[in-house]
Amino acid sequence: MHDNINLQDEIQEGFIMNLDGDLAKVRVAPNADCDNCGACNIVHMEILAYNPIAAKPGQKVKFTMIQDNMLKISFMLFLLPLIAVLSGIYAGSLVVSYSGYNGMSPMVAGALLFLSVAIFFIYSYDKKYKLNKQNFPQVIEVIK
Repeated sequence: MHDNINLQDEIQEGFIMNLDGDLAKVRVAPNADCDNCGACNIVHMEILAYNPIAAKPGQKVKFTMIQDNMLKISFMLFLLPLIAVLSGIYAGSLVVSYSGYNGMSPMVAGALLFLSVAIFFIYSYDKKYKLNKQNFPQVIEVIK
């Protein structure tokens, strides 16, 4: 599955801030070298990660950030609405040309209709995506 990906680049480190069931809020530095430096004022990021090893708050952990679905998610968020709007405009122009109706309202209505369907599809996919714990970053090891 990850034959062409260097998994070592995907393993990052952070600190468990708090737990919510089997999910952990992990504080991640922008760079692994930033953990204890403090020379600059870069804000640490906090992510939600699946915690199958039951790490406790305050522990330093390693976690993986698998990027397999990023291309699909990017397509859905950026290209799908654009394609939907253009398709709606095209469908509205077909209605205008076949019905003999003069005006832009069928094209606007088509664009809005297709965009609303795309937004509903994205919303439904997002709800399903969030329920799968395999899509979260995975805590894999506690660093002693």
